[in-house]
Amino acid sequence: MATFNPTIFQDISGSVGNVTTYKLGDKHVVRAKAFEVKDAKTPAQLKQRTRVSVITKLRRSFNAALETGYCSSSKKVCLNCFMRDNVGKVEVDDDMNVTLDLLSLSLSGGELDIPRIGAEIEANERQVLFRWERQPLMPRAAKDDRLFGVVYERVLQRSRLVELGTRGESGELAWMLPEEWDAGQLVVYGFAASANGRKASGTLGILG
Repeated sequence: MATFNPTIFQDISGSVGNVTTYKLGDKHVVRAKAFEVKDAKTPAQLKQRTRVSVITKLRRSFNAALETGYCSSSKKVCLNCFMRDNVGKVEVDDDMNVTLDLLSLSLSGGELDIPRIGAEIEANERQVLFRWERQPLMPRAAKDDRLFGVVYERVLQRSRLVELGTRGESGELAWMLPEEWDAGQLVVYGFAASANGRKASGTLGILG
């Protein structure tokens, strides 16, 4: 919007194209009309919106893990990181059918080395047995790095973050499933975070 003292345009008012002029007191005002933006909804746009929607909904299932894995208590930061790392993994065909390998999800990101974590699902005991190996100490692998497992139940769409131990010592831990969880619907991940919580590793897909 602009105001001006007119000369030859003194008595002009109305619209030409996307510009409207009118008198306000002793001044003339020129205002540009807002453009109408149409929702094109091309196939490519619809596919991308579907990818974004899938990842946005999944993020809600991993809140605790993402805060640790992306070293931030901000839900916005975690969503942005989770979206950045995973939206390209969602496949959408021309019939808008969605395919996503849950085991490929990234729940963490950073420069630390990925830990050596394994897991077994013991359905009869209703538990996940985690085992991890000590790693040689390197610039990106400190002995006091904390190791984490993440267990996701795909039907209920819930997850739990499980702290395991440290990178400097081998160990194992049995984690009991919540009563309502189905042992046949689990996906298991692992990652490491520094002792001060400021750095993390990428995500290891263990079982799915």
